[in-house]
Amino acid sequence: MLKTVTTWLAIIATATVFLPLLQPAKAQSIFESDEVALVFCAYVRDNQTQRLQRKLRDLRIRLRDIYSHIRCNNATLIQFAVKNRANDIGRFIARSVNLNDLKEVGDYQWMHEQNLLDSPIGETISARFNP
Repeated sequence: MLKTVTTWLAIIATATVFLPLLQPAKAQSIFESDEVALVFCAYVRDNQTQRLQRKLRDLRIRLRDIYSHIRCNNATLIQFAVKNRANDIGRFIARSVNLNDLKEVGDYQWMHEQNLLDSPIGETISARFNP
């Protein structure tokens, strides 16, 4: 009887140690998902602010947390919005993202170099940098 109990305890202890190793690998992080980036790019292209907000809510993420990781045709979301004349969503993004992220990805500098600071999106970014 004691031998049976000891054997079962050994089996349970071994299973507890090795079971996590047998679990499948976790899915790719939501921040690195190409599908999510494509959806966000489509919303920006189509100027669909409410759909973007709903998707962010559904995924339980904040735009500021993923902004620097998403590129649409090798452009940031704000640059992509400017190129597609998606002013509403571009202003929303410009208000939602941290200033450090806008500096880091070069959006303010790009807007300045392209002489776009007088555009609706550019005005929103300028107002944040020069209160």
